[in-house]
Amino acid sequence: MAEVKNRCRLYFQFPAQPSAKLEAQLEQAIASADAACVLLCGDGTPIDEIHAGRLVDLVHRSGLACLIENDAGLAERIGADGVHIEADASAYTEARTLLGESASIGAGCGMNRHDAMLLAEMGADYIAFGPETESNIDAIDQYADLLAWWSEIFVVPCIAWNVDSAAEAARLAVLGADFVAPSLRIWRDDDALALIAEIDNAIHNVRRAA
Repeated sequence: MAEVKNRCRLYFQFPAQPSAKLEAQLEQAIASADAACVLLCGDGTPIDEIHAGRLVDLVHRSGLACLIENDAGLAERIGADGVHIEADASAYTEARTLLGESASIGAGCGMNRHDAMLLAEMGADYIAFGPETESNIDAIDQYADLLAWWSEIFVVPCIAWNVDSAAEAARLAVLGADFVAPSLRIWRDDDALALIAEIDNAIHNVRRAA
């Protein structure tokens, strides 16, 4: 009998800008959906360290991991679990040296197979595949193939990046995504929590034969 992998879970990209509304939404999303990790993102602006520290505490109280986007120094200062970097060998080495072997360091590799293999070989804890910008979601077919390829060959977990549709999330989970990461823009939607719930429900019962 083929081994059955654990089911796919959510990975939240979250704008780390001070906002009582966003903070309340995050707390509700964590409480109601099956998420494994929250990535605090600058969303084009510097991350406020005091606010980010409060968000890290909120996430940790819920038992989830909390990572920082592209700032290992900030991650170390506020007690985050690690960092998410773009696919760059030097950036990975610097982050690992600063944060240590126990830190979680993931790499966003876009559609690049070579970068993904390189970062995984170096020790990245996960690889994120998908459109590099929110507007490029039409690339779904391309990175569906990429996720399926990765899942068949590699043991390093992979994330389907910037997925805002429940149908797309389910498809990518079936193909082998270990996590689905809705884009930052989902939090700007008036129905953000409902959309997150739809994605969570879509991937909840997906199982993939290894």
